[in-house]
Amino acid sequence: MLQSPHDLSPDNWEHSYQLHGQRLQEETQVKYLGVTLTKDLKWAPHIYSITNKANSTLGLVCRKIKVPSKTIKTAAYRALVRPTLEYASCVWDPHTTEDINTIEKVQHRAARWVSRRFRQTSSVDDMLLDLEWPTLQARRRHARLTMFYKVHNSLVHIDSKYLPSVSRLSHITRKSHPLQYNIPSNRTQYRQMTFLPRTIPEWNNLPTEAATAPSLAPFQARVANL
Repeated sequence: MLQSPHDLSPDNWEHSYQLHGQRLQEETQVKYLGVTLTKDLKWAPHIYSITNKANSTLGLVCRKIKVPSKTIKTAAYRALVRPTLEYASCVWDPHTTEDINTIEKVQHRAARWVSRRFRQTSSVDDMLLDLEWPTLQARRRHARLTMFYKVHNSLVHIDSKYLPSVSRLSHITRKSHPLQYNIPSNRTQYRQMTFLPRTIPEWNNLPTEAATAPSLAPFQARVANL
């Protein structure tokens, strides 16, 4: 049963479990549905795992694809490397500069390969602009907002009792829209950086035409350039 955030105090996290009279060994981290979860709620081990895998795949792709075509190389990166860096990112999207940069370095390496510009003096930012690749951080933000749109419009099932309530605004301004949510209170940074507390303020700041989009495709198009 899903607990209320207020029930998730440290005293409730740790339990001793037994199977056939034998106490099960405690683990500091475990992979669940492809995401590495840790006892201290940090995402560095998961990020280390996915960047290692993505770098390994990128190295293989670089060795196997010898054609100079940017189109073919970009397609290979998007199909074989980038999904590893984005799987379930709504769950683990990092907020620390170190973790964010660790992930971005994989895309920087891919951009150098696609652009065939390997000098350290070459600007990766210019390469990304030329390739029209948004940062992976921006893509994760877009993914979180897309997921929240799905939640708000019941395109995915989440029990409403676990969602904050919609604000009752007395009037709508240019900087507000009628679908804003109350921001849940957070006693810890861990909780503050989880999906709902982090995404709701971004949702509340969306232009009205984005938040009230009639379907998913128009919403994604309107959010893409924000």
